[in-house]
Amino acid sequence: MSLSGRSAFRQSVVCLLLMAATVLLESVTDIDMIVQRCWYHAASGLWSIDPALHQAWRWLFYDGAKRFVVVVGVTSAGLAFAGYVSGRRDWLRAGLLMALSCAATPLLVSTLKAVTGIYCPRQLTEFGGKASYRHLLPLAVGLSGGRCFPGGHASGGFALTMLFFCVSGRGARCAALVVTMAVGWTMGLYQMMRGEHFLSHTVMSMLLAWQMNVLLVLFVDRAVLPAWRRKRP
Repeated sequence: MSLSGRSAFRQSVVCLLLMAATVLLESVTDIDMIVQRCWYHAASGLWSIDPALHQAWRWLFYDGAKRFVVVVGVTSAGLAFAGYVSGRRDWLRAGLLMALSCAATPLLVSTLKAVTGIYCPRQLTEFGGKASYRHLLPLAVGLSGGRCFPGGHASGGFALTMLFFCVSGRGARCAALVVTMAVGWTMGLYQMMRGEHFLSHTVMSMLLAWQMNVLLVLFVDRAVLPAWRRKRP
């Protein structure tokens, strides 16, 4: 699915507005703490997914999920290469979009995690940790050791939403969006239930992934593919 300039602009505006709303809601309300308390059992000091449960299921929901995203990215790069040498534009486009998304979205989120200074729920005093809770605004870059906003684990799953732009037909696009969103939210909720992230962390990762999708589609469709066509004999 290609994007017109108007559609790309409209989607970007919506994404940016939703990002601003997410930051504002996180900063002026206690919605994150309210939701997070649902996963924490104060009497035992354990999260819904405690260390024992995590060890039993990390092969699927943590390590397995991350490896799946890596496999998708590497396989997509291979598809892009096959499309490049064979002249298959559809292979080249889909492979490039998926490979770039699987790399760029987690990288962007990882970079933001390093500067936003937000602690994970499990690090806070209310949940048995030692750090004090603070909101994202005012932004205190480098003033704390927090490295949890946005959600890194979920970003890999949300990167897969690029599949929406790689398939054609309304039914296929809807299926791609539902499945990949489910993957992203499963990864995000798993981390929330472990005390690793707040709700706003996961929402922001989802929005950043979609904005990255829009930018990458424009880059590939308007710069990479035209240059590739000009070089072909």
